[in-house]
Amino acid sequence: MMKRPLVLVGFSYLLTLAAAVYFGPYLSLVFACLSLAGFLITMLVPKARAAAVFPAALIAGSLAFGSFYAYHQSLIKPAEQLAGQDAVIDATVCELPYQAYNRFYYIVEVNDISLKDAPRPLKIRISSQNALLVEPYSHIKGKVHLFLPQGGEGFSSRSYYASKGITLFSYLYEYENVQVSPPTHKPPYYYALKLRSALLKSVRSMLPPNEADLVNGVLFGDQTSLSPQVTSDFRAIGISHILSVSGLHMTTMAELLLMLLLFFRIPKKPAAAMAGAGVVCFMAITCFVPSVTRSGVMCLIYLSGMLLSRHPDSLNSLSISVLLIGLANPYAAADVGLLLSFSATLGLILFSGQTAGYLNRKYDKIKKIRPFVRGVNGILGTTVWAVLFTLPIVILSFGSVSLAAPIANLLELVPSTLMMNFAAIAAVVNLVAPQSFLAMPFALVSGLLAKYMLACAHWLAQLPFASVSASYSFVRIWLAGTILLVAVTVLLMKSKKLFRVTALLSLILLLTGIFSYQLSMRNVTRLAVLDGAESVVLTRNGHAAVIGCGGFRSDTVAEYLRSQGIKKLDVLQPLSLTAEEAKNTAELMAAFTPEKLVIQNDGMIDTFIRREASKTKNVEVYDSFAETKLWKNTDVQARFDGTAGTVRVTTGNVSVLVCPSGAKLTGLSQEWLASDFAVAAAVPEHGELLRPMITILSAEKEELGQDVLQLKKLNPIITGGEGNIVLQFREDGTMELRRE
Repeated sequence: MMKRPLVLVGFSYLLTLAAAVYFGPYLSLVFACLSLAGFLITMLVPKARAAAVFPAALIAGSLAFGSFYAYHQSLIKPAEQLAGQDAVIDATVCELPYQAYNRFYYIVEVNDISLKDAPRPLKIRISSQNALLVEPYSHIKGKVHLFLPQGGEGFSSRSYYASKGITLFSYLYEYENVQVSPPTHKPPYYYALKLRSALLKSVRSMLPPNEADLVNGVLFGDQTSLSPQVTSDFRAIGISHILSVSGLHMTTMAELLLMLLLFFRIPKKPAAAMAGAGVVCFMAITCFVPSVTRSGVMCLIYLSGMLLSRHPDSLNSLSISVLLIGLANPYAAADVGLLLSFSATLGLILFSGQTAGYLNRKYDKIKKIRPFVRGVNGILGTTVWAVLFTLPIVILSFGSVSLAAPIANLLELVPSTLMMNFAAIAAVVNLVAPQSFLAMPFALVSGLLAKYMLACAHWLAQLPFASVSASYSFVRIWLAGTILLVAVTVLLMKSKKLFRVTALLSLILLLTGIFSYQLSMRNVTRLAVLDGAESVVLTRNGHAAVIGCGGFRSDTVAEYLRSQGIKKLDVLQPLSLTAEEAKNTAELMAAFTPEKLVIQNDGMIDTFIRREASKTKNVEVYDSFAETKLWKNTDVQARFDGTAGTVRVTTGNVSVLVCPSGAKLTGLSQEWLASDFAVAAAVPEHGELLRPMITILSAEKEELGQDVLQLKKLNPIITGGEGNIVLQFREDGTMELRRE
């Protein structure tokens, strides 16, 4: 018999849902049938039926695959069929509005829609150029254009928003009649959102902007105001989990609340009940995101044990929490935050305490420094296993491996916990008594800790190889090899020394892969067409040039550069005069301080670009033509006509024509139009003039229109949310085209 049946069922259910997200709904239906057949077969085998492990896992898997398919068919697919249409909607704002990328966003529940066969419930995100005077549960009535989030099946932006119940994006036709009315009812969640808003403002009123944004991001999971630089730094060094409200945050808040209640001499059981109410409130304030819900349910089970004088089993609590979340929304497994929270918690439950105990027995010899040694050992035990258990998810989700993660967690984990405690007290005290100055000491400490965390993260992110791209084949080989080594170790384990040998071999594999990759990429010029951005990045021997800065945000370019170990740019060359490209250009200049800026004359009108250009050594301003030599083997020529410039990159004997949105092809020479490769965000106007071997389109398939014949003539390769397209040119004249 199984000792923990709930653990097997809960874990199997969540992992199966993660597989279902990866494979998509139709393969999930196939796997649901196969799992059900496997269950029936194992029930016919006496030994398998008696052990119960295989039947339980197979039936849990079959139910998970089946529920995912049913959820997609009943709610997701009908909503997706509305994409591309205009509709008049009457909707209720169900979350706090936020601002990002110079637009305003509103998550709404649709009450009425002018389209037939729209599913219910239907939650969408509305964006607008101008702010609407709304609050939670206000009503918005107006005309919108519906479209899908980026990405297709698998772990994409579309699946991530589905995990939050959001199936469609839309933008508001603001020139038409838009009606906004106040809330007609105010459920409990209304007051939780108002409290969240008040606490966010409370923090901002006490701390400088950068520190306040970090505190709000860590304490409340509000990442909308965080600068791209901070987000990129935290991701590069492997501590982005600190910015996602999860088990660490929930446990910290629950322990702080319980400690304060016990300090005021409230009996243990009433204190546990009050702490449980506080946990529910904190879950509401952080908007019930899956990672918070998982940790909140675990905390509630633990506090229930205190009320009932029982000791809850941590593994059972973890499995119950993820099972409940998966049953409520099968797409919850598409939330990487939930998977990271689950895997880190599993690692801590299984090995953290044992590791800390072993280190204490070995190194805790001097009484005077015993508290310090035990504290360091506890952090080490937590850090090592959290990093190891989340590593596969980080590699597959973020496409990078942070070699700085162990030291970064060691340096940032305790300060982040202390910052949360002091900031929470400061925010509440300042909210209750804003003019009393009682909150200032707590705010001062939390602000200093935030300043330390920002400086430490930025310094670590600048270290060589702080982050290594997992798109390199050796990283996946290393991950597969490490998993194989661990499996063999578990099977053959006769001594714990085998684990040390396994860890050493894994480290040797990784370092060998990095070293051999660097050797193989020596003197190789790479041209990367970035997925989700109108940008081409050229790299060679640790140097880089960015051609085009279009798209909604600069993060895509910045993250790619950091994954390649780039700290500074040789050349930055924007290609259009749009406000979005100007903003992205200024942000990239601030983050990477280019040696040379090549920009069309009218582009210098932007105030932010002019300010950052003053820090750049060489600024080349041109009217209609510019030429830049890169690394002796690459030539970049730009022609500007109207509102955008067209660029021809020549390296070796291969030419690549870059056509940003708004570029005109009619004035280009035949030599340019006959370039070997063409790059565009979508099929350019007069695209029939192009004669490339292959056209690389950094777009979604749905955005390319219906002109299949013209597309076919261009021989397209589409990024489509599935990764960057890279051309690699070697000195021997060979070329490789691959998707990362």
